[in-house]
Amino acid sequence: MWFPRLTSETVPDTPSPQHRGSLAKAWISFIALATVTGIAGWILMEAAKGIADETGLSDTLVGGLLTALATSTPELVTTIAAIRYGALTLAVSNIFGTNCFNMLVVAAADLGYPHGSIYHDMAPVQMTWGLISILMTAILLLGLVRRETYGIGRIGFESALILTVYAVALAIIVAHG
Repeated sequence: MWFPRLTSETVPDTPSPQHRGSLAKAWISFIALATVTGIAGWILMEAAKGIADETGLSDTLVGGLLTALATSTPELVTTIAAIRYGALTLAVSNIFGTNCFNMLVVAAADLGYPHGSIYHDMAPVQMTWGLISILMTAILLLGLVRRETYGIGRIGFESALILTVYAVALAIIVAHG
């Protein structure tokens, strides 16, 4: 069974000391920016609905591509910043944590859905996106088990495979409206 162990190539995950500051200031900044992000999310959904209505693009395409891209940008920035600060565990935890939290959002939406279970009324394309997400997460987990220094195009095999899976899935979704 695979288990993590220290090797001569292990890089310790210690954030850079020059980026340490006041805990109170960090909490205030976090709460303020989370509030701004929440308000921006509401505005984004209004804009996405307007784009879908005005262009005739499906809600699935606008939500699954444009809205997903816009709402994932903060996670991308957070991940890149964490990597630059040397906090690799924070970067990877951000990705998995966001994925887990998004599943909780679906469950919360189910609680507030007035017509029974939200899962009953989801379109098959949402199941497709869900299965693609599961497949991409499984590939990412394989990358954590089978570690390599270099892969395809200087990225790991899992990153190349995830990009390929997403591109194929997106092409299928776009082709089917």
